[in-house]
Amino acid sequence: MKALTDVKILDLSQKLTVNLATMYLAGYGAEVVKVEVPTGDAARSWQPIQKNESLYFNYLNGGKKSVVIDYRTEEGMVVLKDLIPLFDVVCMDFTAAEQEKLGLTYEDVKAIKEDVIYAAYSYYGSTGPMKNRPGSSITVQARAVAMNMTGVRNDYPVQAAPSIGEHYSVAYLATGIVMALQDKLKRGIGQKVDIALLDAIYSCIEAAPAAYSSVGEVHKRKGNFDPSCAPYDTFETSDGYVAIGVATQAQWEKFCEAMDLQDLAADERFKDNEGRRTDYLDVLRPLLAKELIGYTKTDIENKCRKLGIPCCAVLTIPEITDLPFTLENGYMTAYDSEKFGKLKYPTIPFALSETPAEAFADAPELGADTADYLRKTGRA
Repeated sequence: MKALTDVKILDLSQKLTVNLATMYLAGYGAEVVKVEVPTGDAARSWQPIQKNESLYFNYLNGGKKSVVIDYRTEEGMVVLKDLIPLFDVVCMDFTAAEQEKLGLTYEDVKAIKEDVIYAAYSYYGSTGPMKNRPGSSITVQARAVAMNMTGVRNDYPVQAAPSIGEHYSVAYLATGIVMALQDKLKRGIGQKVDIALLDAIYSCIEAAPAAYSSVGEVHKRKGNFDPSCAPYDTFETSDGYVAIGVATQAQWEKFCEAMDLQDLAADERFKDNEGRRTDYLDVLRPLLAKELIGYTKTDIENKCRKLGIPCCAVLTIPEITDLPFTLENGYMTAYDSEKFGKLKYPTIPFALSETPAEAFADAPELGADTADYLRKTGRA
């Protein structure tokens, strides 16, 4: 038995966040049924494409079932509403206006199933003046200040390359659903789980608003260095980049020993952290950059690791995918796909010792389970 065995989830989503959250829950035993319109989820055609099918869609929807219902029509909506009572959780990522137009607001769905757990994801929330505003990862990062906080000093703002905000939302949505299920076990009632991408990114900016509201400090872009300790930064090497995290005096002394930097260790300007971080970009960093460019990134990592200095080569996708460590530690899962052959995907990022997640499975063919679920409603 899996942790979520017997939990049934109806997934009406089309965006990354809900798709990935329900895939995680499916991995722990939930029965997840993805509802698609007759043309299929748009992600079925998204890159990368192999054998005329999307690897992206396959990753987000592995282990789910697929039911085709054109809920945009009156007849299709009747069928969908017949399905809802079969499920514990209904997930969607429509805007508030779309929910109202379709007749799928929380109140609408609750009227069909009183104890339903209704999980909604949106860009800007389900209430307020922005609830129906169109959004995207880049525009929400811009509004959430994360973009203004990211990038090189005195240069333009940069969005996070991986969809970090969406992945925070995935964790929050999955957690919210599990908490609501736990509450339902105790009190026998359902509730609405409401997750906004904007809210998720706000949760990442930590004390920046507090610093501004209390002492007027405004966070500025600083690249990869940390103004509170040095050298805490990335440096170019002969074959790429390396990240070094020297945060204490003892680490600084060991770092100089590891990299044979006796002259810098003896330099009065850098005898303590205050001296090293003062004018770091103009004083210490150029000296370090000149020394480190002559090494490979792996050489630096190995030298530092021997003396306990936090350090890591900045790895590429090929390097991390082929690194034995990623498979041995379970960070990446390799499985044989019936559709695509051998595949590697990031593992579900939380592990339960007694009820581990199931191995990855392929996404369902469009509408593969329609007849089965129509029979359960008495329609076929």
